[in-house]
Amino acid sequence: MKFSAQKLMQSVVPVIFLLSAIFLLLMYVQYRASLNADKAIHIHITAQTAMPEITDTQMDRIGEVDFSDDLRIIKAQELIHKKKYTQAENIYFEVLGKEPSSQIHNWLGVLYLKQEQYHKALVSFTNALKFNEKNYRALYNRAISHTALKQTEEAIEDYKKVIDMFDAHAKSHFNLGLLYYKKKIYKDAINSFQKTTSLTSGDKKVKALYMVAKSYSRMSPPQNEKAIAAYNATIRIKPNHIPSRLALIKFNYAKKKDSYKEELAQLNVLLSLEPDNIFIYRAIAKLHHKNKKEELRLQVLMKSLHYEPNNIELQMDIAFLLMKKNKTQKAIEMLERVLTIDPLNTKIHFLLGRLYYLQNNYEESLFNYNKVKELSESPSPELWNNLGLLYMKMKNIDKAKEVYAKALNIRKNYPEVYYNLGLLYLKSKNFEKAQMYFEKAISMRPEYPQAYYNLALIFAEEKQHEKAIESYIQVLKYNPNKVKAKLNLAVQYSKIEDYENAKIIYRKILKDDESYFIAWLNLGRINYKLGEYKSSIYELQKAVHLEPEHEKANRSLAKSYRAVKNYNKALEILKRLLEHNPADIKTRLVYARSYYRYKKYNHALREYKKVLKLDPKNKVAEKMLRRIKKKRKK
Repeated sequence: MKFSAQKLMQSVVPVIFLLSAIFLLLMYVQYRASLNADKAIHIHITAQTAMPEITDTQMDRIGEVDFSDDLRIIKAQELIHKKKYTQAENIYFEVLGKEPSSQIHNWLGVLYLKQEQYHKALVSFTNALKFNEKNYRALYNRAISHTALKQTEEAIEDYKKVIDMFDAHAKSHFNLGLLYYKKKIYKDAINSFQKTTSLTSGDKKVKALYMVAKSYSRMSPPQNEKAIAAYNATIRIKPNHIPSRLALIKFNYAKKKDSYKEELAQLNVLLSLEPDNIFIYRAIAKLHHKNKKEELRLQVLMKSLHYEPNNIELQMDIAFLLMKKNKTQKAIEMLERVLTIDPLNTKIHFLLGRLYYLQNNYEESLFNYNKVKELSESPSPELWNNLGLLYMKMKNIDKAKEVYAKALNIRKNYPEVYYNLGLLYLKSKNFEKAQMYFEKAISMRPEYPQAYYNLALIFAEEKQHEKAIESYIQVLKYNPNKVKAKLNLAVQYSKIEDYENAKIIYRKILKDDESYFIAWLNLGRINYKLGEYKSSIYELQKAVHLEPEHEKANRSLAKSYRAVKNYNKALEILKRLLEHNPADIKTRLVYARSYYRYKKYNHALREYKKVLKLDPKNKVAEKMLRRIKKKRKK
């Protein structure tokens, strides 16, 4: 039968189009995968039952029965594909009961890996190796299990054993490099990654080269030239490898000053090429952060969220930034959205507990902390500590003590918990226990200004002024800008009549901030005590200017005027105060005293009588009335 050319074209052209489409799709997939090369620093926990680097003939050398074509195993694989794991597990157990096999123990371990049951997986792979110590697949998978369980040394040993059997096993070399990198053993990491590059090609080689570059840059001291060479080698293989290009931009501008605009321009060029690449957005956000442009940083991260709306890590970063900017409600809204994607995320519930606590929404805070307890196998001491703070706010002191004890059972040396216990007892005025806990916190963390500050408050309350002074000095040693500590230290110097040191501190405060009312007031009162009335008047005038209605400041100023015999000015100030508050006994006593000093005894007598009407047992008024009557008789 003959076909015309037209019919031939009709039959072939669709096939050509189909093949072309498949080719373009594969190219796009490879291109998109390259954008995620930076994720190579995380070990992807998957188990392979067939390694492309090892041939079947090599596997045959192990010399055990191959169950690959067994109908029972094929059935188990179908069940696994349908995620019917328990039924598949039962089949494996049934086979193992009749025919113990290293291969089936390995497959059972792979099943557990899929379910993230790493302890069970570890047992299965170990059993596989008991039957056949040369089962490199079980060794490789056991290394993955050790890694998932953070048993790094054991994982390293297993990868080494695989490599001893098959030096061409690139995945073991690469994963071994990742473990060395994580342990900051960069020289060994580089050797492992370089070995990987010699065994692989394409994306695997790109990932290994990229990790070689990162390892060189992390060495101490960093070997930047070798790192740059490795990044360039990565780009030669894959020109669109964004993480390498980002690293080179960072190297290029690391030592340049005022390069913000230039570096931003370079990053924006990359962004124009890859407008949906999350790594570029992160790099731009870091640059804004470095240059203290936090609002721009937030805008960039929010924009990147459009391209990866379900990226939990990104949303967490935005929530943290909102927290730092005191945008608590927006941070809560962000985290509540994340919970719709990952409702079992304990970290999110923990942060929500903190944020609701800051909003004084204690019920929601408690709900989220309890959710963390419910989802965690062993709650962290940080959770118990935060629950203690929450119960203190809720005035449930017994419950607070209980959860603080739980925190200390897990971590005995936890200075924050001892500090919070100190606060708990300080609020109930149990100074002895409060002092004990603050001192315990300081013994663990000598640089703990808040603990020293509260110790100073206790010593001041107990009139142990010398100890209070020592504690405030420690506060200022670690936090020299804490003005409250400076003011309190000056007050303690005044208590022991060390007025010169007190004045030095007040003057330092006022040098930094002339609008500090209490410093002007206390400095004026000290100079009044020392008989330096002109200075006192100047300083108290400053205080009254800042707070015109402050009664103590006005009374003190009136006394200073009275001391220089400017009675009219003193009486004018005091009269104004009494017009606002006629029942103010302290002011009326000073007013009466000023008349007495002015030798206007009738006016003084009248004012002291008014004091006795307000306070019939006032000793000062009674004494002055007797004194005035004697003077009038004379």
